[in-house]
Amino acid sequence: MAFLNLASIRPCTKSEGPGKRFAIWCQGCLNRCPGCCNPEMQPIEQKHIVSVEDLEQLILDTVKAKQIEGVSFIGGEPFLQAKGLSLLAKWCRDNNLSVLVFTGYTLDELKSMQMDGTDDLLQNTDLLVDGRYDEQQPDDERPWVGSKNQKVYHLSDRYLEGIEFQSQRSMEMLISDDAILLNGWPY
Repeated sequence: MAFLNLASIRPCTKSEGPGKRFAIWCQGCLNRCPGCCNPEMQPIEQKHIVSVEDLEQLILDTVKAKQIEGVSFIGGEPFLQAKGLSLLAKWCRDNNLSVLVFTGYTLDELKSMQMDGTDDLLQNTDLLVDGRYDEQQPDDERPWVGSKNQKVYHLSDRYLEGIEFQSQRSMEMLISDDAILLNGWPY
């Protein structure tokens, strides 16, 4: 059984990629980009340990309840947990769900780093947004891309080129008994 260390999840969001998506924020990042919107997710520390099987069931329940079209892996840095996420990504693709991964590494860096599970995760990814966030180059044209230096790669033919330009920038707020959670880009 594989496990993931997560910072947060959002079962249904329209701010973290095309369509309605199940968003998974991974805990831990080594890049430490200045101006990162998730600095609390950078420390390499245990937050919420969840089995891949439990996430699969939660995603399946969300598909039935909310008709989501895909899953987004966000950070922190997803590729630090590529082995477990690759299993989840394969399951998503086998269940006709798209996979979008946001990473602070470039595609070339990922290919050369040889982190366990990286190749499998890339093979089961439809869209990859790569590159470190650059607070000096905010992107106001692509709603779910942080800065202009970041590239969007279509690693499958699931989405048409330019999908990243086809929606409005948005921010979502979720209020629960013990927290107020924000996601998306506010500017």
